[in-house]
Amino acid sequence: MSEVRTRFAPSPTGYLHVGGVRTALFSWLLARHFGGKFLLRIEDTDQERLVPGAIRSLLQELKWFGIVPDEGPSHEELRKVGEDPTGMPELGGSFGPYTQSLRLARYQEVAEQLVKLGACYRCDCTPEMLDRERLEQAARKESPGYTGYCRDRNVPASAKHVVRFKMPFKRTVVLEDAVKGKVVWESIPLRDTVLLKSGGFPTYHLAVVVDDHDMKITHVLRGDEWLSTAPLHVLIYEALGWEKPVFAHLPVIKGANGKKLSKRDGSVHTITFRQDGYLAEALLNFTLLIGWSEGDGTEQEIYTREELIKKFSLERVNPASGIFDYGKLAWMNGTYIRQMPYEEFHKLAKEVIEGKGMTIRDERLRAIGPLVQERVKVLAEIPPMVDFLCVDKIQRNLDEMLAKDVDHPKAKLILQKAYDKLAALPEFAHAAIEAALRPMAEEFSVKAGSVFGVLRIAVMGKKVTPPLFESLSALGREETLARIAEVK
Repeated sequence: MSEVRTRFAPSPTGYLHVGGVRTALFSWLLARHFGGKFLLRIEDTDQERLVPGAIRSLLQELKWFGIVPDEGPSHEELRKVGEDPTGMPELGGSFGPYTQSLRLARYQEVAEQLVKLGACYRCDCTPEMLDRERLEQAARKESPGYTGYCRDRNVPASAKHVVRFKMPFKRTVVLEDAVKGKVVWESIPLRDTVLLKSGGFPTYHLAVVVDDHDMKITHVLRGDEWLSTAPLHVLIYEALGWEKPVFAHLPVIKGANGKKLSKRDGSVHTITFRQDGYLAEALLNFTLLIGWSEGDGTEQEIYTREELIKKFSLERVNPASGIFDYGKLAWMNGTYIRQMPYEEFHKLAKEVIEGKGMTIRDERLRAIGPLVQERVKVLAEIPPMVDFLCVDKIQRNLDEMLAKDVDHPKAKLILQKAYDKLAALPEFAHAAIEAALRPMAEEFSVKAGSVFGVLRIAVMGKKVTPPLFESLSALGREETLARIAEVK
């Protein structure tokens, strides 16, 4: 087998979508599995939809995921298209430029070659003519599409024109797809498609074929939504006499409603998951399983990168669509959090806390951190869980101290008793705190949860906290007593 070369070719029209990162991951894994090369190509020929800074954002997200291309836009390329390369990996390679807007002369050259071969023709129909044509087709209840008016007119190159592909009539196209198997089109659902626009920019169909050929791509992994255009791409390869790559159309990712995943389902952009406190490894692992499985009856769901590189194959990709289960993602993310070394969690927790504009003493975080690590599913849950350790003054609603067996007078008595017990402790460790406070339920003839609820509101201002005794120990005797004194 020749060197396996795969690519990820996003359009810089916004943030990276989870579907896009799955395509990048599958392409990266396939290349790594065979010891090949994975490259990044920027498909920016649709100039009207470009979003400033989107290329930089894409590079940052791939870097966060640890998916570093072997080839891709160099810093010089990025500067040429107005992107700041600071902090981005220096890529480059032998098949650049890897940004399509810097390859226009090559597309124009191939378009002219296709015209000479008789596979394409020039078309000078005006937008007004095309609009009128579509209206007439609609009136006749025909499928809209170009009628081929310019097919035999020999429009001169000097005229303002587009270049259209001459779609063959009654031609069956067969594609052996690495995921879907044999796909047959008895009739091609496309008219004479534009390959080169009048301004010299290619459409996706021309650019993707030229680039994949020129960059020696052996395997093209892309979303299922591109399958309908595959016959055109096959015909362009045939017209040019170029060898086709292996195509693998990946299954659609759907939301809980069974429709294609969208913002209505929740987060869909990787940057949002990142901001919400999901880990890159967990999101990658989860996204991988939407469409791929090891098979052989395995129940394994958590994989290291090394395991994935070793086990990944296109034969294990399921052609059926999969559901993006946010609950399962949260579970998986929590599993990754619990499995990480504490020092790594401590560092991440501190960054998240400080990112919310709060500060926490290192010794306090170390005292409560292991308990927090066992409880959170996403890093964003950490700040509200430990905020009582980060402030001098807390907000509290004293009515929340009450329970069926605890009214305001009894709550005051509980707080006074707790204050006295805690003040008398020789050491303020959580075991000693528990030994002092737990008997209070029997002393006041109330439930233990009612006693602890009073203390949580008084000291932390909320009912849901990490374990009470460890929380009080982390806060320290002085601050704990001061807070109780404010309300007892």
